[in-house]
This record gives sequence, C-alpha cells and structure tokens, in this order.
Amino acid sequence: MPDAPTIPEVTEDRPTPVVFRADGTRHPASEQISIEPVDFRNPTFLAEGELRRLRSTHIDYLRALTSRLSSLLRSEIALNLGKFGTQSCESFIEGLKSPSQIAIFRVSPLNGVAYIEIPPKLAIALTTRILGGREPAAEPDVYLTEIETALLEDVIGVITAEWCEQWRDQTAMNATLIGHETNPRFIQATAKSAMMLVVGIEVAFGRCEEVIQIAVPLPMIEPMMKRLHAARARETGMQRADGNVAWRNSYDDIAIPVHAEMVVARMTVEALLKLQKGTVLELPAAVLEAAQIKIAGAVRFTARAGQQDGFIAVQITDKILIPKK
Repeated sequence: MPDAPTIPEVTEDRPTPVVFRADGTRHPASEQISIEPVDFRNPTFLAEGELRRLRSTHIDYLRALTSRLSSLLRSEIALNLGKFGTQSCESFIEGLKSPSQIAIFRVSPLNGVAYIEIPPKLAIALTTRILGGREPAAEPDVYLTEIETALLEDVIGVITAEWCEQWRDQTAMNATLIGHETNPRFIQATAKSAMMLVVGIEVAFGRCEEVIQIAVPLPMIEPMMKRLHAARARETGMQRADGNVAWRNSYDDIAIPVHAEMVVARMTVEALLKLQKGTVLELPAAVLEAAQIKIAGAVRFTARAGQQDGFIAVQITDKILIPKK
C-alpha cells in the first residue's frame, strides 16, 4: 500500500512587531524580546526603581525604629534590613514556622491587612526584658502566655506606629492591631494569590539573633507609591507645573497609524446581503463633510473629504476634545 503523501507545513509570515522602550527609543530587531503576561489589576512585582525607593524608605524606618525600641526596652538593640522583595501571600505563609508569633494589623485609611511575624525565641526575649529580665528563655519553640502576648503588643505597637510615621509627608495613617495567630495555616485574612511586599528585619538583641518579617499587600501601599512617583517626577523635572509629562525628542520618530473614515450608508441586513462586485452605492454630499480622523484607533478630529492635485485628501475642520479623567 503506497505511503500517504506528506502534507507540507503551512507557515504564516507575520510582520515583526515594532517595540519601543520606555524612553521612546526603538528596540533593536536583532535583540531577543521576552514577553510575559501581566495582570494590571493584580500586579505581581514592583519595578526596580520602585523597590529601590521603598528600600531607601525602610532603611530610614529602621533607623528610627532602633531608637524607639531601645528606649522601650531600656537596652541596646540592633536592626538591619535583610530580605526585601515581593512574593505571593501563599508563598510567604508557607515559609513561616509553627509555632510563631504572627500579629495581624490594619492601617487606616489604607485597604487590606498586613502581618508581622516574630520568632518565639525573640518574642520571649523582648517580653522578658520588658518585665525587667535580662536573659531570653532557652527553649525557642514555645507558645506565649496571654500576659506575654499583651506585653508583646507594646513592641508591635511601636513597630507599626513607626512604619506609619515614615509616610507622614504623604498622608496621616493609624495602625490598629486586629489579632494574633501562632499557626500560619490558620491565616486567611488575605487571598493566597495576592502579592506582598516582604521586609526582613535582622534583629540582634543580646545573644538572641532572629529575623522579624513584615508583609504588606501591594494594593495596600499603592497610594504611597503613586505619591512617591509624583515626588520623584517633580525632583527630576519630568513633570511640568501644568501636570503634563515633558515631551522627549525620541518620541518624534514613533510611527502612529492615522485613518480617515466615513459612514457611506446605512442599510438593512437584507440589502447588505445583496451587495456584490460592481454594486454602486450613492454617496451623499453630507458624508464628505463628516469624515473622522482616527489616530491609533481613537477619533481625534473631524474632517472634510475631497480631492487635491489628483489625490484623495481630507481637510481637518475641528478637533475633538478629550475629556479629562
């Protein structure tokens, strides 16, 4: 039996898309472009510049927090910024140990709830010091009593209050402690897919060296990020006094599609099905006076259609105002 004929694979020639960088320069076609899906309603990461500004803000935060905790504990304590980045809430919770002292707090007027995770050994060392003791407990994996938990709330109150104080130039904020949890599996205040800004604070308190983690949902800090962007734009001169972004010369070479459209006629579906090659449609003179100019798919001008020097041409008659959001 003869072999079946081989069907050649059909390949579709698609034009190479033109990609522009943020500064308006064209991305070289010779360089590989990596394309990844992004859900703008639930961003998965912060840009490098945003992380850098947030990191700088939290370094200042730790300087102020060190002074306040030393005053509360009447003892020297060292704080350094360790882990700093974004991860999903599910990943953050899975990385927590059990038992662990987890405080859940809310910041008004921001949306969402955040977490502070304090290892048990450090939590006991802090409460012991508040009671006048000097040495932390030897056993790290223990549960705090109700009295120790109440004493730890003083430390948590200082941590959250100072965090709010770092944004005092942006808006007035107040932190409220919602509750405590010792088993991370029971935390359900935030969706597992939500992205969090996780800040690791390396704590050296006497002979106890542990890490406190603060996890804040990205939508919760979005208002502060917008204000940071605005402040940054004013500092760099990228935004004029009228609020419009300054024009870059590199934008001049970006190609934008421009279309002229006219409504030729309106007809029933029955009449539309009868159209065929050679059919002549009457074009009222009023149609030529009501052409529309679309720029990148959006209507921006009204125009008059006609001829000039043997070419079909349109003359712009008016500009369509874009309502401000």
